[in-house]
Amino acid sequence: MRDVIDQVTASILEARKGLEQALTDLEKLPAIDPHSLAFSAHALQKYRTIMSGTTELLSLKLTGHPDPEVQAWMTYMRQATEMMARIVADLMNSATVSRAPALKFDKVNLAKMLRRFSDAYQVKAADKRIQVTYKPEQDTIFVWADAVALAAVLDNLFSNALKYSPLGGEVRVTLWKESAMVVCAVQDQGQGLSREDQAKLFQRGVKLSSVPTGGEPSSGYGLAVAKELTTLMHGEIWCDSEFGKGARFLLRLPEYHDTNEMNSGHLNAPAR
Repeated sequence: MRDVIDQVTASILEARKGLEQALTDLEKLPAIDPHSLAFSAHALQKYRTIMSGTTELLSLKLTGHPDPEVQAWMTYMRQATEMMARIVADLMNSATVSRAPALKFDKVNLAKMLRRFSDAYQVKAADKRIQVTYKPEQDTIFVWADAVALAAVLDNLFSNALKYSPLGGEVRVTLWKESAMVVCAVQDQGQGLSREDQAKLFQRGVKLSSVPTGGEPSSGYGLAVAKELTTLMHGEIWCDSEFGKGARFLLRLPEYHDTNEMNSGHLNAPAR
């Protein structure tokens, strides 16, 4: 029994690290244009994700608590986060972006960020018995990007992978260098995308035929915003998929070099 408790405690501590880093990143969210409803809705989604994850961690800690009110409070918190999810989805459905956000470029350790996302999403994946595996070429790979925008893109890729993965499936995360660029991939074992759906990927407000395996909500805006942010970071995002054989989303960004900082005045300028 002690070994089980130690394993659960270790998992909670590891997940907490991911949540703490996410909270740190969220403090920078004003870098995303607050006048854009779509981006504001995504900011709210990040806070909801943290609240939901924290609630689940508390539930693990308080399992078997003798006070019945404690369990009732936890139920209320879950209900509140689900209500927030529906409201955010409504905001996303009605959102239009009139201005591109101004990004702040910096040296970002993508390998470390992916590790934290993988750990945090492993906690969320437990409900569907999904295993999140992460295998980078090395533990330190830097890109030249906006940390908050990059976190928003990764959050979308991870959440989609879990959303469309079958119960007991696996989400594989990989990272490698490719010339002067860095590529990461998030692959699921879901139903995959038809040719018709692939042609509509990254379009605003378009919902695809794929159905979430756990009844999760889908706004139709996440991938569109992810693509816009990726383009603003001078990168690319695309999908390799065959219907019935899962989907693999890939993100390519410029690798960090000292010359990036020399040219930061140009790259940090607000996008037009």
